[in-house]
Amino acid sequence: MSNEQINAPVELDISKADTITCEECGNASFIQAFFLKKISALMSPTGKEAIVPMQVFSCGNCGTIPKNMINLGE
Repeated sequence: MSNEQINAPVELDISKADTITCEECGNASFIQAFFLKKISALMSPTGKEAIVPMQVFSCGNCGTIPKNMINLGE
């Protein structure tokens, strides 16, 4: 395989991708939301307590957060 083949951009037809919908209401639009994680001083690299934002998406209609995002990092 040549370097040109390895570095060639991948053609992606997004129209063929599945659309994710809300598990509760079926809505297909989502908005950004954040979980705030509290890190203890013992776990923090700085040795100080910290609050870390973790981005997730919530349904733009009913606010439900997809189940596969709720347990991220836990």
